[in-house]
Amino acid sequence: MTKKKKSRPLGLKKISLISFAAGSALLYVNILLFSSETQIFAIFNLIAAVIVLGIPLTIKFKIYRNIKEIEAQFPKYLRDIAQNIGAGMTLPQAIKSTLVNNYGVLNPYIKEVSAKISWGVSFEKAMHDFAVKTKSTTMRRNIQTIIETHRSGGQIDTILVSVAQSLQELEKIKKERSASVYAQMINGYLIYIVFLGVMIGLATVLIPAFRLEETLPDLQKVFVDMFRSLTVIQGFFAGIAIGKMAEGTLIAGLKHSMVLVIFGYSAFLIFV
Repeated sequence: MTKKKKSRPLGLKKISLISFAAGSALLYVNILLFSSETQIFAIFNLIAAVIVLGIPLTIKFKIYRNIKEIEAQFPKYLRDIAQNIGAGMTLPQAIKSTLVNNYGVLNPYIKEVSAKISWGVSFEKAMHDFAVKTKSTTMRRNIQTIIETHRSGGQIDTILVSVAQSLQELEKIKKERSASVYAQMINGYLIYIVFLGVMIGLATVLIPAFRLEETLPDLQKVFVDMFRSLTVIQGFFAGIAIGKMAEGTLIAGLKHSMVLVIFGYSAFLIFV
């Protein structure tokens, strides 16, 4: 009997293409059938945007969180190897002994490293492959330091402890920065809510007060659409700024952007 091939999970590029195609199709149908129905048209626009951008960005952010979790668990892994070496184990034995420990998302990687070394693959090659698979610049840089030290014949347990300490200090600095800008992040959300309230107020109170419907019936719709677009644009870039301040990366800001854009767009649909 022939073995069935395991289906590969779809990559980010394929998912992005499928999401783009599905969202574009929905947008086309929306324009074709509901362009005259303002509320329905806006709702389907929001759904199409979530399909096109939300799904890929959610997967991208999940990858980002996995990388951060790997970077957080790696110092513990290095310390355990160093302790095993200090207890008299050889490097392959020290690596194999760590398999009984739980490192969360790092577990599949360390199992592969241990398996490769037990099959005769060199420590340097196994660690290099590990660094590449994590897709983390920080991991590549630190693993390269470990490889160079091992290649030069240095005390591997000492360098493992040093790298672990440097990674922990870096993580501590990141957490302190996140805590220090937490108030600024809250202010960013409050500023956006105030901005959203102003836009909704202009669309529901100020513009109708000019009685545009009696003279230029289409002008009021133009203003409402413009305010809605400004709300979306402001939410997107405000979220990017909040993520950059809080976590230091633009990818982290995408989750804030999605929250603000969906919240602002939905508020417009409800109140305008």
